[in-house]
Amino acid sequence: MSERVIAGISDAVVSGELAPGDRLPPERELAGQFGVSRTVVRDAVKTLSGRGILKARRGAGNFVADPEEGVSAGLGVLAEGLSPGGEGFGDLFEVRKVLEAHAAQWAARRRSEHHVGRLRGIVEEAYRHAGDPGVLDETDARFHVAVAEASRNLVLVRVMFALLDLLATSRRETLDIAGRARLSLDEHERIIEEIERRDPEAAREAMLAHLISVESAIRFSDRQRARQGSAPKTEE
Repeated sequence: MSERVIAGISDAVVSGELAPGDRLPPERELAGQFGVSRTVVRDAVKTLSGRGILKARRGAGNFVADPEEGVSAGLGVLAEGLSPGGEGFGDLFEVRKVLEAHAAQWAARRRSEHHVGRLRGIVEEAYRHAGDPGVLDETDARFHVAVAEASRNLVLVRVMFALLDLLATSRRETLDIAGRARLSLDEHERIIEEIERRDPEAAREAMLAHLISVESAIRFSDRQRARQGSAPKTEE
């Protein structure tokens, strides 16, 4: 039950429904919203605070932590270099391949049925809204955070939340490529299958293959646009 509350609040943060600085509703209201006891809500909030997602203020309540604090401090300066032509783009995917491949590997070892159900729910939602770039952007972010949460590694979850804004550039680039969104969803399905089967090495390989596929597609698309932009104009 605590995991359900954690997932609900995490999704609200990823989607922007809860923004940095927003105050969470009182425990009683959250308990009614999720259909759990106040003790369960209290445990979930404690876990999210430990992950750096929430921050308690004495006498004021619980608030969504500012992403500029802690792990993500200083990351904002990288944003301008994360376009495919920027020097930071390749660096970002190098880090993603290391972190997220291991996240999938650990998730296959440590996941619960709740984690698998959450991952499947996110992908099913994305399939239902395959023509809506906004929903696909949000569900993609939620999927990768959910894999990190299934790994049960506190530091990894905090890093993934810190990287959300930086990953937004590559997500937007991906959605601009014809057919890429559907291919990513199919690749997400394979990752889930390996996590559900509790096959750590296969899950790691599935995530790595997905990230390599996305990076290659973005770079190819960028080269295509560059060639089109440099092609000589024909006279009418």
